[in-house]
Amino acid sequence: MKAIYTNLNSENYQMLEMISSLKGIKKNHIINEALEYYFNAIKTIPEEFLLKPIYITEEEFERLEKESKPTEALKRLLNDN
Repeated sequence: MKAIYTNLNSENYQMLEMISSLKGIKKNHIINEALEYYFNAIKTIPEEFLLKPIYITEEEFERLEKESKPTEALKRLLNDN
């Protein structure tokens, strides 16, 4: 096994810490599994369907959440089920 060293943003680090302590799983195991999922997705899903994450601040999220109103078409689609 090879070792790498990297910097994580604070949100990812906090999530890693939380999952590790709640589930009793070592951090390196969580990271290895995440990389395996990522590499598997790259190999099996066509590139045009892979979406890059968009990072927004909490303020932006709250603004979007307030301003976002579902369209009538979306309401009909969701109520069909």
